[in-house]
Amino acid sequence: MPKYSIADLIVNMDCESDMLLSRGRAYEVSGDTKVDINLVLEEKRIKYYLDKYPQMNKNEWEYMLYGSAFYNELTAHNGMLLHASAVVVDDRAYLFSAPCGTGKSTHTSLWLKLFGKKAYILNDDKPAIRVIDGVPYVFGTPFSGKHDISRNARVKLGGICFISQAPENSISVMDSQDVIVAVMEQTVRNLSLENMDKMLSVLDEVLSTIKVYALKCNMELDAARLSYETMSGEKFNG
Repeated sequence: MPKYSIADLIVNMDCESDMLLSRGRAYEVSGDTKVDINLVLEEKRIKYYLDKYPQMNKNEWEYMLYGSAFYNELTAHNGMLLHASAVVVDDRAYLFSAPCGTGKSTHTSLWLKLFGKKAYILNDDKPAIRVIDGVPYVFGTPFSGKHDISRNARVKLGGICFISQAPENSISVMDSQDVIVAVMEQTVRNLSLENMDKMLSVLDEVLSTIKVYALKCNMELDAARLSYETMSGEKFNG
């Protein structure tokens, strides 16, 4: 059974999905390494989703379900999922989250245009967040969305931003109650009560170190400049 290093955890996944096996190659590890997370999907569970939602094939469902299982287990390792596009500039990862189709990937692509080779996408769909020794980090994972944009890397978290479309650009700090609501809409939906409690504890640690913003934006470079300068506290010098 292949082993993978995901979010600095050794993960066993007994999968057959070509999609996951392909995306997981950059995360494979060899040797007699202690396993932190062991993931096994029952065939009947995959069949249940195939029967209920036949518009997706077995390959896709196995990929999706392993992703959900991993992020459930991640809560036991001081980690959590945020459905987001994570862009890195100057060794800080900035996460932009929103419902599908809102434009989070479009926004991070503006950062790539603004910064050129100084910026890259760490994960375009499901980055992992873990707090390690009191510091929140963002990780690329093989669960990387339809465009499969991801790197197997760990980067300190610089900020989180929830975006919505608007004709004019504006950004503001969110209060903690609004953050919890926004995160709950963009994380794993089937967490047990125990894992939900663990995830909220991780979120508390994250919020003690970084601010979370609400960005109303158009799809122009000024939106990326505004979000960068506000979240990083630095002036853009392009």
